[in-house]
Amino acid sequence: MLIIRKENIWETWPNYKKSSLIHDYVTLYVDRNAKLHDYGNGEYYSATEMHILEKIYFNPGITVTEIAKMNNRTKSAVSQSVSKLEKKGLITKTPQEYHGKRISLWPTAKGKQLTKMHIKYDNDYTQAFFLPIAEHYTSEQMDAFFKIMEACLCLIQSENETT
Repeated sequence: MLIIRKENIWETWPNYKKSSLIHDYVTLYVDRNAKLHDYGNGEYYSATEMHILEKIYFNPGITVTEIAKMNNRTKSAVSQSVSKLEKKGLITKTPQEYHGKRISLWPTAKGKQLTKMHIKYDNDYTQAFFLPIAEHYTSEQMDAFFKIMEACLCLIQSENETT
């Protein structure tokens, strides 16, 4: 059931209630993304694997350290996902020419094809998800939502950098 409130939540809800709303949304979103999904090739992948593969697709030669920094994750966590991607034949690793200890990551043909399927899935899903909501809000309001999400992400990332 879609809830469209007319009240001004920002000015009327106490902060604990706003915090609870954010928590509930994030929890459900994380749970949804934790489920394995077939993006069209008959195999199942996590959203984490797909978004790391996407980073490699758009940044061929990227390193685990660079992905970890982009995703605010530990190198260990990213390394585990990268190992899964390599075992599934989606990426290859090569030592960097001038820095033998640094390993560059490259998408394979299978990885490139799967990334394109994932991008199509994300495009289709996002459009379908927001369509019923966008019927009740203006383009400017929808734009504000995404700008606010981006600003929140920047604040959280800067907090993580200082701790």
